[in-house]
Amino acid sequence: MAEEQRNWRLHSWQYLGEISALCFLHLPPHLSSLPYLLAGSGSQVLLYDLKAGKMIQSFHVFDGIRVHGIACSLVDCREGSSSTTTFSYKIVVYGEKRVKIFNLRFELESGPQTRQAVGVDLSLVHTLPKFSHWVLDVLFLEGYGSDLDECRQCLAVGCSNNAVCLWDLSSSSVILEIQSPDRCLLYSMRLWGNNLKTLRIASGTIYNEIIVWKVTSQTSLIEDHMRSSSLYSNSAGNQSLQYNAVHICTLAGHEGSIFRIMWSSDGSKLVSTSDDRSARIWTTYEEQHDSVSGKEVIGPVLFGHNARVWDCCISNSLIVTAGEDCTCRVWGLDGKQIQVIKEHIGRGIWRCLYDPNSSLLITAGFDSAIKVHQLHASVSGMHKKHDGAKDRFDGEGICTTCIPNSSEHAGLINSKSEYVRCLRFKCEDTLYIATNHGYLYHARLSKTGNVKWTELVRVTGEVPVICMDLLSKDPSEYSCGINDWIALGDGKGSMTIVGVNSDVGSPEVGFTFTWTAGNERQLLGTYWCKSLGCRYVFTTDPRGVLKLWRLSDASLSACDDSGRTQNASLIAEFSSCYGTRIMCLDASLEEEVLVCGDLRGNLVLFPLSKGLLLSMSAASTVKISPLNYFKGAHGISSVSSISVFRLSYNQVEICSTGADGCICYFEYGKDRKTFEFIGMKQVKELSSIQSVSTDDLANCNYAAGFASTDFIIWNLITEAKVLQIPCGGWRRPHSYYLGDVPETKNCFAYVKDDIIHIRRNWMLESEKEIFPQNLHLQFHGREMHALLFVYEDVLGQRNCNGGLLDKSSWIATGCEDGTVRLTRFIPGVENWSTSKLLGEHVGGSAVRSMCFVSKVHKISSDGNSLPGWRKEQSIVVNDHENPSLLISVGAKRVLTSWLLRSRSDEKEEKDFQECENGGKDHKSSVGLSPSMSFQWLSSDMPTKSSNTNRRDKIKGLPQSDVTSSNNDRKSKSAFPEKEEAESKHCLGNKHEDDWRYLAVTAFLVKHEGSRLYVCFVVVACSDATVALRALVLPHRLWFDIAVLVPTSSPVLSLQHVVIPMHLPSEDKTKIGSMYIVISGATDGSIAFWDITKNVEAFFQWASILHAEKFIDYQKRPRTGRGSQGGRQWKSLNRIVSEKGFGGNSATKKADDEDDSKLPHATCGISTKLLDQESSTKDCPQAANGALIDSGMENINSSPETSEVRPIHVMKNVHQSGVNCLHVSDMDCQSSGYDFLFHVVSGGDDQALHCLRFCLSLHSRDLDSHMWYPERTKSTIETESTETFTHYSQNQTHNYQIVFFNHHRITSAHSSAVKGIWTDGTWVFSTGLDQRIRCWRFEEQGKLTEHAHLIISVPEPEALDARACSRNHYQIAVAGRGMQMVEFSTT
Repeated sequence: MAEEQRNWRLHSWQYLGEISALCFLHLPPHLSSLPYLLAGSGSQVLLYDLKAGKMIQSFHVFDGIRVHGIACSLVDCREGSSSTTTFSYKIVVYGEKRVKIFNLRFELESGPQTRQAVGVDLSLVHTLPKFSHWVLDVLFLEGYGSDLDECRQCLAVGCSNNAVCLWDLSSSSVILEIQSPDRCLLYSMRLWGNNLKTLRIASGTIYNEIIVWKVTSQTSLIEDHMRSSSLYSNSAGNQSLQYNAVHICTLAGHEGSIFRIMWSSDGSKLVSTSDDRSARIWTTYEEQHDSVSGKEVIGPVLFGHNARVWDCCISNSLIVTAGEDCTCRVWGLDGKQIQVIKEHIGRGIWRCLYDPNSSLLITAGFDSAIKVHQLHASVSGMHKKHDGAKDRFDGEGICTTCIPNSSEHAGLINSKSEYVRCLRFKCEDTLYIATNHGYLYHARLSKTGNVKWTELVRVTGEVPVICMDLLSKDPSEYSCGINDWIALGDGKGSMTIVGVNSDVGSPEVGFTFTWTAGNERQLLGTYWCKSLGCRYVFTTDPRGVLKLWRLSDASLSACDDSGRTQNASLIAEFSSCYGTRIMCLDASLEEEVLVCGDLRGNLVLFPLSKGLLLSMSAASTVKISPLNYFKGAHGISSVSSISVFRLSYNQVEICSTGADGCICYFEYGKDRKTFEFIGMKQVKELSSIQSVSTDDLANCNYAAGFASTDFIIWNLITEAKVLQIPCGGWRRPHSYYLGDVPETKNCFAYVKDDIIHIRRNWMLESEKEIFPQNLHLQFHGREMHALLFVYEDVLGQRNCNGGLLDKSSWIATGCEDGTVRLTRFIPGVENWSTSKLLGEHVGGSAVRSMCFVSKVHKISSDGNSLPGWRKEQSIVVNDHENPSLLISVGAKRVLTSWLLRSRSDEKEEKDFQECENGGKDHKSSVGLSPSMSFQWLSSDMPTKSSNTNRRDKIKGLPQSDVTSSNNDRKSKSAFPEKEEAESKHCLGNKHEDDWRYLAVTAFLVKHEGSRLYVCFVVVACSDATVALRALVLPHRLWFDIAVLVPTSSPVLSLQHVVIPMHLPSEDKTKIGSMYIVISGATDGSIAFWDITKNVEAFFQWASILHAEKFIDYQKRPRTGRGSQGGRQWKSLNRIVSEKGFGGNSATKKADDEDDSKLPHATCGISTKLLDQESSTKDCPQAANGALIDSGMENINSSPETSEVRPIHVMKNVHQSGVNCLHVSDMDCQSSGYDFLFHVVSGGDDQALHCLRFCLSLHSRDLDSHMWYPERTKSTIETESTETFTHYSQNQTHNYQIVFFNHHRITSAHSSAVKGIWTDGTWVFSTGLDQRIRCWRFEEQGKLTEHAHLIISVPEPEALDARACSRNHYQIAVAGRGMQMVEFSTT
């Protein structure tokens, strides 16, 4: 056994969580101007190359101790060959009461434009003895000896007891320990100086004061004591006699705890940050004639943060502070705020670091991100601020200009003044400007900052230009020298098309023609569509009518006869069903679809056939009605841009942006005519998004928009702000142009007071590094309570080797701030490769529990098909795929579900075919899609008007989303003795619902012979209720089915098992499944519930459900920013009858039949329209209203939600709450009718409990006497066995459950157990002691520990594992961060 135990191996990978320490590794200036960066995260140190913007390597330095600080000193620099240099650094890492000294060595290979660190090695030099108090700061000192030739380096260590200890690096011994005369505990300390003589200490006390003191010597015999090599105690005592701590001054003024202190480079200034949301600048002067006292000067107080300020740094020209409000603020030495950077999320920015040589500012915080900014020269103080129009365009600059005729009207603008109405960038140095006098100008920007103006045309009638759009072609598409097509719409309703050759020195007009496109003051917009080319142009009016015009071949005519009159013919009119002005559009010619967005946030799809575009007949204009629509895609905010991408044959993806600050994603299936919401990303830094820069829907890299009066470019990948320009808001005429790298190539122009302001930054990639950067993956900004592995069973079954052999994984996590993220783990240098936000709970309510449903269980149809389900088509569930759902629950009783999208392309299919044929090594993620993504499916939560005062009707069930119009039928209370108290309590909470879901489990069932999928969800609420609910797919209808009673205490954990049932015959005919729920409560009990009858009764009722009469009001989730998803969330009425829905109450008679018709539907109705004609002719509001009225009659006949009682309750399994619970997969015994399960649990009592239960199926004669539950108990040594038989009326069988092999480990962890997992062979557990422990089932179900590991995750809250192969597991732990651990045999 000992030899076997040594073979078990636990290996921890990188910790993904808060960054707690930062330190620069400076290189010699002739080698590089950019330093390397060391970052402390958890118990690890990460090394980054700032020039390349990537991680080089990570090092594990502590066991379970968080790195609090890092200090470094360059020891050696040797140049080898012409391009190789070897560096050696002393690295000191400290955390809590521990200090370790390392030697970091690496070789730098330098090229003309690149550098690469190779051979990186971090070796431990010495571990200092454990200190009695926490270490707050360390500092390298030189020259503490009297003999300069024998000068040695030492390390000063400052502790929280206001003492400083000196450690000799050469002899590895303590040479001095001195205590400050002011004995008190500290929150912070900062050391400054080059040697012991210049050493200054600033200590932030618990009394909100800063004590500044120093060390002075009385003798010069320290060198003799050093040579004597005395013991630690004697050396410390002798040196205390020679060195004294001298008080310099006390700095008072803060009104809160002092979190951070920083010295200036010359030691004359101090900056401190505090709990009082301020930072203070102090100037200290040491008296020349009195070495004992000094004086201080209080400088400016830096107010601006709206929460605690965690960190600061100071240079000769600026001060940087970082706080809990997730902002980093740059200040001048005079206290004036210069810049605010807000790119982090969550609990704040822990650390900031500034390098004055390179002007690099590093910020890191709770969200795991490390942001790198390069401050502008005007901010960093390296150069004076630019002077507006006098700037030169040396790659970057700002200039102002005016239209040529503006000088004729000096002074204030009046009705006769000419001003800019529209402007468009063609490229980085070319602008087109249209004015209210009907002029079209061409402006070319020079590198010197000058602007060359060219008047091109003036529209007919000299009327103002209302709208303008520009279409520029690539040089390969030029014909007859025309490369720019400008469409102008004026106030008289006329359209003018201008063809310009702008590549020559002076732009030339190739042609121009005008036609009447609408009535006066009715032409509000004109749009080119790049996919259609320059032959087609669109115009819009205020009533939602979109006109498509075909232009004659203007370029060919211009070549033949430039004076020839050009014509435009109207070929189609598209009428929106909403009657609202169209604001943007895009089309897919391959899929023949046109997508439009209007002023009120709606999206409308129109058919756009190729035959219509290519037909040259002079037939009358075609009137085209909508093909489909999506009401309120952006709430009531305007849609600003639309992009259409072809996903596959007959399927397109649509990306839209709007004034609600959201990017929304949709799918349209041409064959099914379905228009589905897929997902959404909120850019909280932008109040209005104008457009996104993207090549396809999956890679939206940049968002451009406005926040208040500022124009902002936001990097969606690194979550960093690229550009911010104060411009007065989006209502002013403006234009922007982005290059391939917007960080170094961007242009923006806007108009203010008839002056055109142009800001241009256009540099080659070789001229400038790309900033800002995100060095480390951005993750959750708060604590996580839920974690699970996500995989696709379909791909897992197609694996060649038949097992989960690949190590890459997808992990879903739920956070305190309500966000749900999907993160990918890949073993390597940077384990966590990507993390994307799936969405967030409504209102940001905390996520408490999650479950993933991928296996589909089938229920027999008994020869009956379900009406309304067989032919229903929906994108939610495909014919050839089983749905996989991710369900999360949390505070405010919010329940959200996502559907796993299958996006396998032709290449993936080919790889799988080659894999199956054995012709190719299958190396992609087993069971994991390379581009796994989820689409939002449904959200369920109580309405504002709902309350819990209806529990007198259904005891213990939270009645959310229900109106109280039908109260004539009551159910009997399951707890009559508590009825009065419950009623009073509910009345007290009539207008406020603060309950939260604590646990969830779910399983998916499909009805054979139909397209009906039902996800049965069991949720436990903090009000001690457990409810069974059903999500019907593809219609996304929620139903309350049953309440599990009695539950005297809140349930903390839920699990379920599904057992197939067969007739005892040779062919083993399947007759259904058995569904059992297992719960663990706060009183330490574990209960078992049989909900089989409820599930089967629901499917029996489904045969009379006409789902086509329902309308889905949940078209998209609510965003919490004024957008309610485009639909009003409504709750549907129900009537509660006396009979329960599939209940298994012991008082129910055998011949009772459930003739109820409809359970409670909490939301809505089918997204499918009645037919295509009704969707194109009628207003959607009217159509939907009819559907509601027809569906309400069916809903109002709903029965009571039934009560389900437990089949067995095990009390006092734990002395307190059952925090975690897990059940192994089903183990079928040799008989084929006995199924064995392992149940493991962990609680607040630090104990683990495990048991086995075996379920045996038995047939019975239908005419025989009824079976009644019976129990027998027996105890055999340490084995406790309970046997009882339970009979369910609606089945043709009974079953017997035997509980045995109870085993309890009383002190499995030294703190509360928070997560547990088992597969029947191994058990993995974690607790607040930051340990993962690995246990194995031995004989009689006993657990034996085989390995344990200290992890870097503080306060673990959840654990999940997956088996990659036999005796090879991946274990994920989440809490304040996340970490992956591998368990295997060597």
